[in-house]
Amino acid sequence: MKYWPAVLTLAWTAAASAADGPGDAALSFLRGLKDGNAILSVTDTAVSPDVPEKERADIAEKLNKLGRHIRPEDLRVIDEKEDGDLAAVLVSQVTNYDTSSVQIHAVGMVKSAGKWRAAPVPSSFDSTGLSFQPGFLARAKQLEDWMLRARGEQFVRLKDNIFSMLSDEMRKVKSPDELHSSTPEKLATDFLTALQGRNLPVALAIAGGLEDPRPADWEETFQAISRSLRSPEIHHAGWRLLAAPDALRAIVQADPDGDERLVSVVALDPGDLAARPRPKIVQLPFVRSKSGQWRVRLPQALLNPVIHKPSPGQEEDAEEADPDLLALFPGKLAEAYAPIREATSRAAADAVLAALRANSLAALCPLLDFTGQAEVSLDALGRTARLWQRFHQTDDLASPVLLDIHETGDDAAALVQVVSGKMPEEPRLETIFLHRSEGGWRANPGFSGSAALAQVKDGAAIGQWIADATKARTEDWSAGLLQRIGGIAADSAPSEDDAKRTVEEWRKAIASGDVATMLTRSACFDDKAGKDKLLRNTGYELLSHQQGEILGVNRAGRWTAVTVRVPPATGDDSADAYAMHVVAATPAGPRVLAELDFFDPLTRSREFLNRRLWDRVADRLPDSARGELESIYEKHRTLSAADRERRQTPKE
Repeated sequence: MKYWPAVLTLAWTAAASAADGPGDAALSFLRGLKDGNAILSVTDTAVSPDVPEKERADIAEKLNKLGRHIRPEDLRVIDEKEDGDLAAVLVSQVTNYDTSSVQIHAVGMVKSAGKWRAAPVPSSFDSTGLSFQPGFLARAKQLEDWMLRARGEQFVRLKDNIFSMLSDEMRKVKSPDELHSSTPEKLATDFLTALQGRNLPVALAIAGGLEDPRPADWEETFQAISRSLRSPEIHHAGWRLLAAPDALRAIVQADPDGDERLVSVVALDPGDLAARPRPKIVQLPFVRSKSGQWRVRLPQALLNPVIHKPSPGQEEDAEEADPDLLALFPGKLAEAYAPIREATSRAAADAVLAALRANSLAALCPLLDFTGQAEVSLDALGRTARLWQRFHQTDDLASPVLLDIHETGDDAAALVQVVSGKMPEEPRLETIFLHRSEGGWRANPGFSGSAALAQVKDGAAIGQWIADATKARTEDWSAGLLQRIGGIAADSAPSEDDAKRTVEEWRKAIASGDVATMLTRSACFDDKAGKDKLLRNTGYELLSHQQGEILGVNRAGRWTAVTVRVPPATGDDSADAYAMHVVAATPAGPRVLAELDFFDPLTRSREFLNRRLWDRVADRLPDSARGELESIYEKHRTLSAADRERRQTPKE
């Protein structure tokens, strides 16, 4: 979303709102509706306490519908009118200077006890219970009439003036002289930067927005660029190649002469999780106008609202794949990203895995070796992107764990487990190849697979190690990684500070999808059941991706337990969960006993699962251990109940 510049806000504002005035309160009210909690929003308004529950529910439903169309970052106060303890506020909502996005929200405001609150029904003062006050009805009617009239006037004015305001913004970032004297290659670089930064004025200026008259395809161009930058996520395959933040791209060639020149862009987009990514070419034509200004003329494929995928088996025919242009891509990436080398092969492997979890393929480029043949580098880029995809699939969040590493001379192989959120016990092994050159270690030119093994000096030795290590890890990929304990000594409970810190680190790793760190902060009993339960629970937590909020810590005997409120995952309308994370002393320090996943039960199934955990404690430890933990659990339930009540109590 594009924030409206302050100068435009002032240009549109007939009366600037004072701090904590009705305008500020109206903005806060509308922005709060986006959260979807209209019931609390109704309570926060100036609604009368005498309004029946059914009417409140109807108001909440209307506010919910309004909230679904609110874009908080695009809201601006454009006018307001006060009459004592009543006020009317007009708030605009415009996205990326698009006339089709213009909305005007009208909010009645009521001041009580020195605080402005929104009337519960937009554009009116209904349901405030103030009609009995002398003169209220006449004052309210006057403000309601003003909102109705001014709302329509402001709507027309914004739609009429919006492009002149956009033109002013374009001239601030790109002058006609610059478009005249620059080169297509430089402008193409600026265009790509603007798209990635969602800077609409720059992108439109380079697309002909400052020409007079504007290009014949201007309306289509404006809509195409605005549509792509306005969307929270880009789904158009062509625009993803140019603008998606996770894609990798470089200008590989530009025509040197003529008034019509092609700038060739090669991009690697990992966004289609169903297919193996491979570099693709986008041709950006630049033309010089009669006035001498350069502009990009978007191809028809980018002007179309949607792009149709080719039928299976016809992908190659549907694309212009010039091998000579593609071959330039690795070299351009090498020029753009300074190499990073690590002192040890393990440090290099850790760096590669961290980059694979980053939000963009660009994080990997400094760690890749593009000095080999172009064909090898292009193949390596495709396999690197495919591996990156595995850590970014929203339906099965995965995380890499470095298992083993083996060096032979200046070559090394790293065996990696791709931990699946859905099936964390299942071995999913990958091998990444590393090479040491002057300055240190980074990935070898082939990155993974047979192409990488072919780059190794002693391929037979490393190949045999990979075969042996893979066989061993297929039987139990977590061997040697988990802290397994036979028992817990009496009166060995970690301190409250140590337990809180351990849980904070563990839950932070959960929120960031870092299974390797999760495992270093976890422990289980030293039998197969303990290992299996720890891994399953690790997968559950990985899928939830929630950090949670610590509510309290309790200690007794050999246990310290931390109560955490865990909100549901995004898109899940379940209630908050209240977890009790048990922390025990181990030879490696305090660890979360992750196989004991106690929750404050609100369902029969949860009570059943908790009973199985109590039986597990009784099987592994003396009777006194269960009693100590049960005493802590009752305190956990008290903390949970108090937090539920606090969160359900309407705000004053």
